[in-house]
Amino acid sequence: MVQYDMDDFLYSNYLVDYSKKRNLEDLFCAYQSPAQRNTYINDPGLAALYMITRGRSIMGVIEKIISQYLDVFDDVGSVVDFGGGPGTFLFALSKFKMVNSYINVERSDAFIGIMNVLVEEFLSSSTPHTHVDSISCNYLKLEPQDIPTNDLCVFSYTFCECDNSLVGLASLVENSNMVLIIEPGTPSGFNNIIQARDKLIEKGFSIIAPCTASNGFCPLRNSGSDWCHFVERIDRSRVQRHLKNGVLGYEYEKYSYLLMSKYPVHTVGKRIISRPNYTKHSVSFDICSEKSSHIIVTKRENKDKFKIVKKSIRGDLYREDQSKT
Repeated sequence: MVQYDMDDFLYSNYLVDYSKKRNLEDLFCAYQSPAQRNTYINDPGLAALYMITRGRSIMGVIEKIISQYLDVFDDVGSVVDFGGGPGTFLFALSKFKMVNSYINVERSDAFIGIMNVLVEEFLSSSTPHTHVDSISCNYLKLEPQDIPTNDLCVFSYTFCECDNSLVGLASLVENSNMVLIIEPGTPSGFNNIIQARDKLIEKGFSIIAPCTASNGFCPLRNSGSDWCHFVERIDRSRVQRHLKNGVLGYEYEKYSYLLMSKYPVHTVGKRIISRPNYTKHSVSFDICSEKSSHIIVTKRENKDKFKIVKKSIRGDLYREDQSKT
């Protein structure tokens, strides 16, 4: 599946008039303060345009996360996607593997409709053994007995859309082996991640990523100047540039995320949680650790290690023995 083909398909089949472009702009403004403004979509044309503009960026983030933990996602056979919109997680995952079952719990029939059309157009031949289904409802109203047992449940840009959405998290993950949460890379999004992490730790889940500090410690939890987030560069299609009034052929998407499991997974190294500062002779950055969180690697002290570390970006893993790998 080529994303540009999907964009062109949606644009040509669902764009009726340019008034929806203005509706799309209003929707993005609403996402800035969802408690005061309505972010609900139930118009097929607007849902299609959302998939082109926001869906594409979200898919890029999901693909980045999956690519970093292919061994973890390789064991996933069934997925329940809470507030999955037009199925962005399914289409991102399909670039790496097939699953036996994908269920989208989504209150918008327009989003479910777009997902079904795209599955038929782009995935039916390549993933014929994947059972794709949907539950048309507000996921906050579900009880554990209503949720099928699954290997992975996903909350992708879900909690940011309404207040008090984390209240029922513990019951929603009752039948899941793993949980993936993705939020906008903002202080508010990070706060949702921290709250979700606390609830899942109480539930007995262990952290896979991005946290590498022990005992649930977070060096950025009470920071007044920074928060745990990462950045992914996303290529823009011609259609997306038009809809976003963009000039550049790419954009940067900031995101925060959390991947947890009922079964502990050992991570080797410490996560880089700041933008590295590069000079000709040194690289410095902060790591997710309960002590000694600021690292400085100099060319003079370890030339081989410096050569490797200077290519690092925020989100990469840092290892003390990095020069040996």
